[in-house]
Amino acid sequence: MVPGATLPDSLTLMQAVDGTHMVKRTLRSLLRAAPFGALVLLTLVALPATARAQGDGPRAYLFAPDGLNAIAITYMELSSNYNFAQDILIPGAELDSDVEAVAYNRYFNLGGHFAQFQATGIFGGVGGTVQVGPGFPLPGFPAGVYDTRRFRGFGDPYFALRVGLSGAPALKLPEFVKHKQGFQVYGLFGVSVPIGEYETTQLVNLGTNRWAFRAGLPMVVPFGSPMKPTYLEVIPSLYFYTTNDDPSGAADERSQKPLFVVESHLTHNITPKFWVGGDLRYQAGGETKTDGIPDDNTANHLGGGFVAGYQILRPLGVWVSWGKIFADDDGSKGDMWRVRVSLAF
Repeated sequence: MVPGATLPDSLTLMQAVDGTHMVKRTLRSLLRAAPFGALVLLTLVALPATARAQGDGPRAYLFAPDGLNAIAITYMELSSNYNFAQDILIPGAELDSDVEAVAYNRYFNLGGHFAQFQATGIFGGVGGTVQVGPGFPLPGFPAGVYDTRRFRGFGDPYFALRVGLSGAPALKLPEFVKHKQGFQVYGLFGVSVPIGEYETTQLVNLGTNRWAFRAGLPMVVPFGSPMKPTYLEVIPSLYFYTTNDDPSGAADERSQKPLFVVESHLTHNITPKFWVGGDLRYQAGGETKTDGIPDDNTANHLGGGFVAGYQILRPLGVWVSWGKIFADDDGSKGDMWRVRVSLAF
């Protein structure tokens, strides 16, 4: 779901809606006339590359001009007792995952409202130990500790649509750089498509073999100096799941209750190029049932971390974050390192 920026003399980040490039001379004049707007525009290389694991990340839901495109590449290392998608608690598990995600983002006008389309491909690996028993019964797997083989391949791809509900009109670049931003509310709908690598003989998989739907209400509060902006983001989301009709082992089906997740990020530009921030993330619900029998794995935990970002080039930014589960009522464990590089054009 990431930078601060210099104020360049020339920059070609934008494309017109019909796909033609804006004239560089016009853009240069515009950026000289509105340097604060240019800073905000460059901040938009903080674009989301949602891999679902550990949330969207900071500055993933900032306002953007109509016609902007962006590509974001994310790498994550995770140690936890959750599945690869980080939405099913597996009590007693010790799993290590690496996640590589590539997201394409397109910003456009939808009936006069700001809109964003995102498509994310996910690749990675997962492996470790899983304890089968009273806390995590699996038909077909006798009780005991299993050392799973390292499983690598594609996870379930993710697609999302975000639409401005309040404080986020659709604006072309000239209007965008003059627009004074205030409190913003967005509607968010996402879907994970169950085409990732999945084998019923494996205790842990990259794919989930069931659809996951997301409904969210991202909120953004920009404040502080335009040259050194501060952003507060709060993103509550509900996830809904279809039934996995071919779960691991000898079970016939596995269902899952809705999962509630709320994440928040407070970030501040110390200089036009360098910014830092802190994150919080709460996760609750999502208990699974195997053949109608509850698996006693309801999530209820709070995590948080720190992030730092830097503008490498005019349209290119990078940030690094660390996060950890530090309070739980469910036995959840987890820590994470994440790096994201984003290019706006």
